Amino acid sequence: MYTSFIGKKFLALWNQRMGKNLTARDFFDEVLFPIFFNDERHLMHVGQSPFFQGLSEEDRKKGLPEPEIRRLKLHEKIATDVPNMAIYVGYAAKEHTETTSGQLTNMPGRPSEQPTAQTTLFPSEIRFSPLAISPEEMYASWIGQGLAIGINGGICWLIDDERILWHLYEGWPVYRKYLSQTPGLKGRQIETWNGQWLKHRLEGLSEADFKLEPTKGMKEDTLAIPTLQWTKLLLSLCRKFPGEIMTVYAYNLSQTNTTLGFFNFYLPEVHRMYEMRDQLFLNRQEAGLTDEEIEDLEPYFSFTRACELGAIGLRAIEPKKLREYYPKKDGKQKNVESLLKGEYKQFHIFKLWICAMINKKEILDSAINLAEILLKFEKASSNRGKTKEERLTEQVRTASNLRLFADALGELVEQAAHLSEIPKEYLSIVQEVLHEVVKMPSDQFPLFAALLRFEYAYLKASSN
Repeated sequence: MYTSFIGKKFLALWNQRMGKNLTARDFFDEVLFPIFFNDERHLMHVGQSPFFQGLSEEDRKKGLPEPEIRRLKLHEKIATDVPNMAIYVGYAAKEHTETTSGQLTNMPGRPSEQPTAQTTLFPSEIRFSPLAISPEEMYASWIGQGLAIGINGGICWLIDDERILWHLYEGWPVYRKYLSQTPGLKGRQIETWNGQWLKHRLEGLSEADFKLEPTKGMKEDTLAIPTLQWTKLLLSLCRKFPGEIMTVYAYNLSQTNTTLGFFNFYLPEVHRMYEMRDQLFLNRQEAGLTDEEIEDLEPYFSFTRACELGAIGLRAIEPKKLREYYPKKDGKQKNVESLLKGEYKQFHIFKLWICAMINKKEILDSAINLAEILLKFEKASSNRGKTKEERLTEQVRTASNLRLFADALGELVEQAAHLSEIPKEYLSIVQEVLHEVVKMPSDQFPLFAALLRFEYAYLKASSN
């Protein structure tokens, strides 16, 4: 399991920095257990584990504190039981009939400490069993899950990066303190906590700066740590590591375990939104978009849906509702002007994402230039009391495909050629715009069409 890999990776880092040589079991006893489980409110939930089960009367007669009894029972199970999800975090259920039994097999296995020669190739009786796993692997899985990052949708990320792992580790005692100081706050939310804490640390803030408001829990009179929107953490990662591509393992542990797999996070591509803001909008009114306002972007895709794209980049964080403003065949696209009146920041987030996606200055300039020419064309036509030309500019702005756009633009050039108010160089600019748009990838035309509508609306509102 990847939880074990991350657990062992972090343990090696911790031993190096602390000048120690602890095993995974030692680390569990000396570091993880005192923070996570030596209290009635645990930091992490591992289903069916000794930390999630009641104690018998015989257990209570031992005269030990309950957390200590549970710790010893875990050690006993890891030493004597077959590997299963209760003692090896993220692994299969114990029985092959259970829903999380995907890692059970009828292939002959062997304990990890036995040589290969002791394995029988043709067993006389076919039986299901888990694959052989060493105790160190099992203890390491507890460490790894303690470093899982929870995002909305019940998904966890594991990131093989020492800087991030250490940030998460630093947050463990802070979570314990926060849980102790917040009455009514439910426990066992380490993954959710990790998401909030990591975002905070990526922004360069300390424990003293950490302010987290719990939300109302599922049960009455309980509070819970709010789950972080996945795009918020992605945008924080890209600001902290703007030049890096990170590989992230995504999964969910519940009644049925789900593995989404490994995905590359293309942080330089995502960071392009901030670069575009600084380059294109520096001297314009929309420069008011702060890092936090960009981070408030509400995505069109859930993280699970975004994974279907194959990688996580700029396309994965497409703003929600943007498609409602794309020109449509039935002409039922939303009115852009309403955004300028009631959702000004949203308007500029839409524009910023489109500009970052197109990422070609000539295309961006084309949208601005064409929007200006359309407005001048309308003004020249209105002086003559005509409305046909106004409808023509609307056809250009609402063209749902390249052919309709080119047809409407060609007719506009013909009409503009007869207007003395329209300089001849404007017609050359229109032709240049068409050439640039024709060279675009076909899947980018809706982006250009939407950008044209946004630029037109912005310029028209500014001129009034």
